Amino acid sequence: MSTLLKMAFRNIKRNKRRSLLAIISVGLALMLVVVLQGLVDGLIENMIKNSTKNETGHIRIMSEEYFKNIQYMPVQHLVYNPEEAINFLKSDKKIAGKIQLITQRMRFPVLLQYSGNNKSAIGIGGDIENEKALLMLDKSIVEGNYLTGNVVEKDGKKYREVIIGKKLAEILNLKVGDNFSLMLQGADLGIHIPRFYVVGIFKTGLNMLDENLFMINIEDAKKILKTDGGAGEILIMLKNHEEAIPLSKKINSLLKNKEEFNYLISANWRESSGFLAMMDQALKIYNFLYFTIAFLGAFIITNIMMMIILERKREIGILKSMGMKKREILFLFTTEGIILGGIGSIAGVILGTIINIPLSIYGIDFTSSMGNLNFPVDNVIKWSITIGSIVGSMILGIFVSAIVSVIPSRHAAKMKAVDAIRSV
Repeated sequence: MSTLLKMAFRNIKRNKRRSLLAIISVGLALMLVVVLQGLVDGLIENMIKNSTKNETGHIRIMSEEYFKNIQYMPVQHLVYNPEEAINFLKSDKKIAGKIQLITQRMRFPVLLQYSGNNKSAIGIGGDIENEKALLMLDKSIVEGNYLTGNVVEKDGKKYREVIIGKKLAEILNLKVGDNFSLMLQGADLGIHIPRFYVVGIFKTGLNMLDENLFMINIEDAKKILKTDGGAGEILIMLKNHEEAIPLSKKINSLLKNKEEFNYLISANWRESSGFLAMMDQALKIYNFLYFTIAFLGAFIITNIMMMIILERKREIGILKSMGMKKREILFLFTTEGIILGGIGSIAGVILGTIINIPLSIYGIDFTSSMGNLNFPVDNVIKWSITIGSIVGSMILGIFVSAIVSVIPSRHAAKMKAVDAIRSV
């Protein structure tokens, strides 16, 4: 076996230009794969981060009826006694040890009207302090102030505080200090018209938030929606989001065994977000694309190996006449292709990683192309670099090189010794 490896390396050195061409071709393909994978992984990480903190949490606890109609955000299907439910979950030490943050939230769709302008929007009722670690709108205030939870008195009238997205404020022509009312249906199925006072305007850079969202205190949301203390959902953020699936199953088991909470279900972030589930399907397409790019880059190895075999027919015939078996011939030429692909893969992955390093630190601003998209993704996308993706890309390059080397290698292995010697 060591003799065959020495022969394979010797044969690669015979025609350095041809070998270098194969290495460069594979290297460029793998460099492109690494850079593209870094972009896609960074984009998906960005989407997971924003979608979980803005909408789903890593785990989402809600009533079964709410889950069935989750896209409509039904305010009549509630988590009753949410504080007790939170304390119940925290009482389990194993669960509590994995939780980074747990909070209750209300989400409700409305039609906003002001100065003759109309705009559908989504209201978020959240715990003011906890939402600083989730929506983090306190860091995005560009005008006015963040919520304080106080009632605002103006001209003898009382208003509830609200902060609103900058694009939404521009559409409605709202400014800090303005007050407006909206019509909504509460949990009691009655129609209510609460009044709000704009204390702040935020700009997150996420179009889906800046153009569609306003936020109020959770207690105000419960009062205007007549929930009698109930909340729409309980969001859980974990220290490690990869533990969401098993922990969600465990929470479901606990809830079902507790009569007081057996009407609730626990859904992990993949289950409760159709958008993120769609990204799983997109990943399969990207993986096929990575394979295709690597295959096209390595395909030149097939042509080079065929040329090598045609040039070395006499040598193959002599080796066979000396007793070398078919499998040894197959191994010899396949190994040559794998070595070429391996060197190219390593070089390409290293070069791609070097390109990805500054992109992972500074990213690229896609504001001009993403300004009108309602995706849960920041305008500045940063590339992702992981050991898994680096090793995976390297293995992909070597694997594809082995595949494209087999066909010409089998052709060499099937040659008859006499015919190979006579053909020269």
